[in-house]
Amino acid sequence: MKIIHGGNREAVSQLTGVDSRKLIDFSANINPLGLDDKLRNYLVEALKDIIYYPNPQYPKLKHSISTHFSVNDTDIFVGNGAVQMIFDTASALKSQVALVLAPTFGEYERSLKRAGAQVARYLLTNQDNFQIKIDHLLLYLKKHPKIDLICLCNPNNPTGQVLPPEPVKKLVRYCRQNDIWLILDEAFMDFVQQDNLSYVGHLSDKDPVIIIRSATKFFAIPGLRLGFAITKNLQLKEKLSEQSEPWSVNTLAQAFGEHMYEANHYIKNTYEWLDQEKTYLYQELKTLSLLTVYPSEVNYYLFKSRLPKLREKLWSFGIMIRDCSDYYGLDENYYRVAVRTHSENVRLIDALRQLETSFLLKEGS
Repeated sequence: MKIIHGGNREAVSQLTGVDSRKLIDFSANINPLGLDDKLRNYLVEALKDIIYYPNPQYPKLKHSISTHFSVNDTDIFVGNGAVQMIFDTASALKSQVALVLAPTFGEYERSLKRAGAQVARYLLTNQDNFQIKIDHLLLYLKKHPKIDLICLCNPNNPTGQVLPPEPVKKLVRYCRQNDIWLILDEAFMDFVQQDNLSYVGHLSDKDPVIIIRSATKFFAIPGLRLGFAITKNLQLKEKLSEQSEPWSVNTLAQAFGEHMYEANHYIKNTYEWLDQEKTYLYQELKTLSLLTVYPSEVNYYLFKSRLPKLREKLWSFGIMIRDCSDYYGLDENYYRVAVRTHSENVRLIDALRQLETSFLLKEGS
């Protein structure tokens, strides 16, 4: 199955004739507050240095990240977005039989297969709101002892469910006892309870665990690309060091990352926006009778729609949403929408109400 990511405004613009800059993009889960002004200034200042190679060790960038997460500089690996970190880790670990969730972010399976692994899927169900049940997962692992790597998206994309630290500890303990590597992708974790459910603070050097993070979503820099990984496991560090390419982060992304966690005002404003708009959007989506909306802990919602071709219908309103038919375990009736600004969220709800009213009138006639 081909993976089709959200956020492709140019493609929708070509199909609809709508200026790409006028499209409201609910298909990509990016912070709608946009680029912080102070961080923008660091990008401008860094332009003078693009005539030089960046330091391939990235000491300042790694130190900034390690300080924020209270780990050692040597625990940090950086790259051109979280996707590069996923592919680098898959290549470094060379799994024989790997396990991924279903549905989940499709690049895990692609990266693992490219690295030569056979990939099994652990199915999540809509009856459980796609929540992971840790005891059931552990039972599955006991029945499939050939699994040597687990890739866990936490919070999961597109379902928005989170596995808190305590059940993750149970999984890590099992992995440690059974020689299983665990990739924890926390690309959206900074949107959850002000990043208080991350597993980073629980890592030890005995854990066969790597945590992958992204600056893209929270700091609204999808066009800049910056991802990083955190592990305390010495063997894993050696494998990643052998795998990593030089200059994996460009000069501008490096400068941005060195200062992103200093943007306290931006971070505070982000949490204030999210607290208000996440609740608003969920409550309004729940009022629509043709949608089945699943609860989420993060800045997006998955729903199932009785309205056919909903994505295409919303294009006429200048609105993009994520068609989830390319996620294993979902079909063309499932969609994901990001939480955006209040006015944009209102526009989405208004458009959905108009489409629902029109559909119900035709259905009743």
